Amino acid sequence: MSPDDGSPLLLCLDLEFGSEQLIDYAARHARRCDLPLRVLHASRAALDEKKHQQLQARIHELIDHPLEGLRLQAIDIETGVAEDVIVEVARRHDADLILLGRRHRTTADRIYVGSTTSAVISLVTKPVLVVPVGVTSGSGE
Repeated sequence: MSPDDGSPLLLCLDLEFGSEQLIDYAARHARRCDLPLRVLHASRAALDEKKHQQLQARIHELIDHPLEGLRLQAIDIETGVAEDVIVEVARRHDADLILLGRRHRTTADRIYVGSTTSAVISLVTKPVLVVPVGVTSGSGE
């Protein structure tokens, strides 16, 4: 099977605190379910070539070791509102599963900043797996 075969697990990374936990979870899930992976980062601002290369290098720093031996279809860096980009990339590549991280936020942050995760869940018809990140396993959350 070539890397482009099959519907991928779409791993959505914002590159903030907790991204490593999300990548590790994605790697375990992809191995267990024998799914190819596609990594997505959405940037609100347009990127020049230098910034794009820097982001690509940062993503590779994070994923190369944990995703070693897995079928990586591509790393997509796209410009736009995160939830819109995620929905479009998931549709375009017929994602089998969308994997998002969720950080603990204060009530005010959730109300005034909004939630990419909530928006994606309401906009897609594919399964979405939400993984708590940035918390320790013993925190009770």
